[in-house]
Amino acid sequence: MGSRAELAHVVVIGAAGAVGRLFCGALADAGSAVRLVDVAPTPPAELRELGSYLTRDACTPSPQLDAALVDVDCAVLALPEAAALDALPHVLAALPPGALLVDTLSVKTPFARAALAAGAPIELLSLNPMFAPALGFAGHAVLAVELASGRRSDALLALLRELAYVVTLSDAAAHDRATAALQVATHASVLAFGLALAQLDADLDALLPAAPPPFLALLSLLARIADGAPQTYADIQRANPFALEARAALTDALSRLDASARDADPHAVEALIAAAAAPLGAHREALAAQAAALLARLERPVPDR
Repeated sequence: MGSRAELAHVVVIGAAGAVGRLFCGALADAGSAVRLVDVAPTPPAELRELGSYLTRDACTPSPQLDAALVDVDCAVLALPEAAALDALPHVLAALPPGALLVDTLSVKTPFARAALAAGAPIELLSLNPMFAPALGFAGHAVLAVELASGRRSDALLALLRELAYVVTLSDAAAHDRATAALQVATHASVLAFGLALAQLDADLDALLPAAPPPFLALLSLLARIADGAPQTYADIQRANPFALEARAALTDALSRLDASARDADPHAVEALIAAAAAPLGAHREALAAQAAALLARLERPVPDR
């Protein structure tokens, strides 16, 4: 049961976006006939040869969208959370029985609840590429939740396993709890670093010539977030049901660090550093070596004088 047989005809909704382009390319390369749907009036250059292009807002029902979905094997919703939830009823109504509906959301619980409650006679697969789409699948991880599995879901997962490292989680809640650590806490930490620099009135022109590698690394991560889609990062912080817990843990950790730094015991901070390192476990040595390699490759963007 290869992807060519089970995923012969595919629609990607949100095809012009970064995630949409990622899936369009992968499915087309696997032999699927891909139809493209997006609100953009014209497709990006790399999509123009892939398949038919329909300019349509999937949040609004239309005969054209229904016609694009009526005979497909799979529909991929590569949309932000609010748009995906708005589009869901129209897409479910138009899909044929047995088709596969895929979402690519960073937060799964609200969409999964709505999709399962609808009770449509289709397969449901929830995917989350854990990397910037422009990097491509190779060498990167994809989280997967099989909400309602079947042969088409199996075929798509088999294809993805040829391209990337697929981690299957038990349900939407398990996904969102994992991404609270993988994304919410990570992004919040980097954003807090940027907000702290702003509050400290940091002058990067003055600081960069003397910046140590860890500062450059955090600054680079901040720039990566700033260059990404703000709506995606906002959805992760707002919609993940475990986001409050993750940010509260960060707030508590900073409070503990502050208290330790004020403590009369000169070893209080050292003890906290040891506690922070405890989750690394047996991975500590390999991760330290990887950090050394990454930091050694950083280039100092010293401004022109």
